[in-house]
Amino acid sequence: MSQYYNDPDLQAGIPSAPSSATKASTFKLSSNPKKAMQEMMETIDELRFVYEQETSALMDSDAKRFLSLQDNKLQTARNYQRGIEQMLARKDEMKNADPALRTKLKDMQADFSNLARKNMVALERMQKAMDRFGGTLQEAAREAVKKDRATSYTSSGAMAIDELKQISTGISETA
Repeated sequence: MSQYYNDPDLQAGIPSAPSSATKASTFKLSSNPKKAMQEMMETIDELRFVYEQETSALMDSDAKRFLSLQDNKLQTARNYQRGIEQMLARKDEMKNADPALRTKLKDMQADFSNLARKNMVALERMQKAMDRFGGTLQEAAREAVKKDRATSYTSSGAMAIDELKQISTGISETA
């Protein structure tokens, strides 16, 4: 595993670990299969670190920290994808690499997949919480409008009943 993955200072919430994500967007694995696998394992560690930080931020409801991780996550995820594509393109060459290294890479990939699922669950949980919060805000807005409204009359002169009136609380996201 990489040196920052187990670094307690970075685990404490500092959002940016040293990574290939800060390198130029042209991610290329080494032509040496053994070195390419090691580079891929480093990339998996980098993405794992970002996912752990993101999941932690979600669990702590720390939107600022969550948002600060997104650029690094995107770049690291792109590097991961490029690395996987390169390894698949060199599949025959990678079959001849050290079996222990291949096993370690497969294990890391499986472990990372589990972490990605946990991260997705945390993201879904946060989305549901935000949806509930939005509904609560809309209901509060409706109640506030009803409370502040003066007595009103219909076109026939009868008193209007607030419960029958429609109140638009739609949110426009185009503004």
